Amino acid sequence: MDLSIPLSILCAIAWGIQAVFLKIAMRDIPLDGAILITLMINWLIVIALIALASEKGFSEFNDLPRSAYLFFMIAGFLNYFLGRRFYYGSFRFIGVARATAISATYPILSVVFAIFFLAEKLALRQYFGVVLTLAGVYLLILKGKQ
Repeated sequence: MDLSIPLSILCAIAWGIQAVFLKIAMRDIPLDGAILITLMINWLIVIALIALASEKGFSEFNDLPRSAYLFFMIAGFLNYFLGRRFYYGSFRFIGVARATAISATYPILSVVFAIFFLAEKLALRQYFGVVLTLAGVYLLILKGKQ
């Protein structure tokens, strides 16, 4: 049985719920404190997972080409430092619902960057999906009568 769809749905549920908890948790602490706390908790979980995996012969970390480390460092900086800072900071200005809707456009930006930097090709229906996604986000972030 292919678990990709159920796992993706569970991922979306987890990320959706975490944004609400973050907004509540960040009521009384500064933005940098919220980022530091989430990074430290993530770091502790990762260290525990590495310790468990190393008992089973976790060699992926040691077998990476040196150039991969640079790309992982850049990705980590963009995700964990800049991405979280902008995402968490936007909660205070536009709220969780609108901030999450806007940040949900990152797959579209990934597609654009993949086309330009990796020369990936899309089918016509995929371009149509991009347009529909952008239209949906636009409708979600509109202000007006409810």
